[in-house]
Amino acid sequence: MSKHPVFEIKYELFEDQVEELRTVDTATFDKEWHQIYGAFTLVVDGHEFIPYPSPDMPLSAKGLYSELILTNLDLLVDACNYLNSHNYLALKYVENSWTWLEIEVENEILILSEKNGEIPYRYLIQTDKLLLKDVPYGSFSNIRVHKSEFVNEIRTKIIEFIREIQAINSGILKSVYFSKFLGFCDNHNKGAITCCHR
Repeated sequence: MSKHPVFEIKYELFEDQVEELRTVDTATFDKEWHQIYGAFTLVVDGHEFIPYPSPDMPLSAKGLYSELILTNLDLLVDACNYLNSHNYLALKYVENSWTWLEIEVENEILILSEKNGEIPYRYLIQTDKLLLKDVPYGSFSNIRVHKSEFVNEIRTKIIEFIREIQAINSGILKSVYFSKFLGFCDNHNKGAITCCHR
């Protein structure tokens, strides 16, 4: 039996980013920041979709693994919403031109695959199955996970992330860049983060 979850989100805020966030007001965050950086990955059946630093790596080296945490979480929220009306979607990894997370739906089961290929695209989420039809698989393919597990992991990690930001600087949560996250968590679990709406 597998000792790890089939689908897991891992992230880490870098220490220097945390120190800067402590003193930023909402208006400045909206106007100048728009983003929070740190390590981020999706782990699918033990495979990291995005390279992730080891726990003992020094901060100076972790900077090489810097990812757009807000953008990645935002895309996952969009993916959850798309799954309500689509049986297929492909989610683009924003930092390169070739990596995709392909999600096929069979009833309440999601089939996850990494696909690697440079193809023309307009949007970071695609619903045309033919787009990646001939693109080769990456490090994992046809990994099955229950849709509820997928959605619950996204919701749980977003709540964890919001609470972490709240502890650093609760004013940032009033930013427009957090409104989608707060709404998503409320829709999927009423009352889970009411403390964030003070």
